[in-house]
Amino acid sequence: MSFLVLHLQHTFVFMSIAIEGNAVGRLLFELFSDLCPKTSKNFKELCTGGAGLSPRNVQLTYKGSIFHRVVSNGWIQGGDISPGSKGNGGQSIYGPTFEDESFAVSHSKRGILGMANRGPHTNGSQFYITLQPATWMDRKYVAFGQVIEGTEVLEKLEAVPTFNERPKQECKVVDCGVFLP
Repeated sequence: MSFLVLHLQHTFVFMSIAIEGNAVGRLLFELFSDLCPKTSKNFKELCTGGAGLSPRNVQLTYKGSIFHRVVSNGWIQGGDISPGSKGNGGQSIYGPTFEDESFAVSHSKRGILGMANRGPHTNGSQFYITLQPATWMDRKYVAFGQVIEGTEVLEKLEAVPTFNERPKQECKVVDCGVFLP
């Protein structure tokens, strides 16, 4: 199968990021929708806001959410879409949580996109992006995509000063959606 045919089977989404209200650029993700269709659909729908409101009246979108955790030489984490919550909430388009779908994608490099969880089968809306290879995450966290554009944005997020892994400056998703190549 050709490179182009393989990658056109995947879904592409973007997030425009601001630090302290200043636009710093866009992250473009390739979602491995062939390997993790349910997880990829959850992330895509949270990027577009297409799932609307949850039964608890929460807007199911990453737009306006923050990156609440930066682990030096580890990962950055965001996706808590619960109003007023700063890293301990969130929910999926399928309900509060959904099951681990597949561990086929390895955390073998910088820029791997995966679902944060609190144990087996507790995926919601929180996600992470690896800052270096993290194969210890394999079989514990579902990786389902990768950053394909915006490495300079990832570097800016990584460089934000932190206190106990919490960014001291607000790192916000100001826009997000599907990217059509």
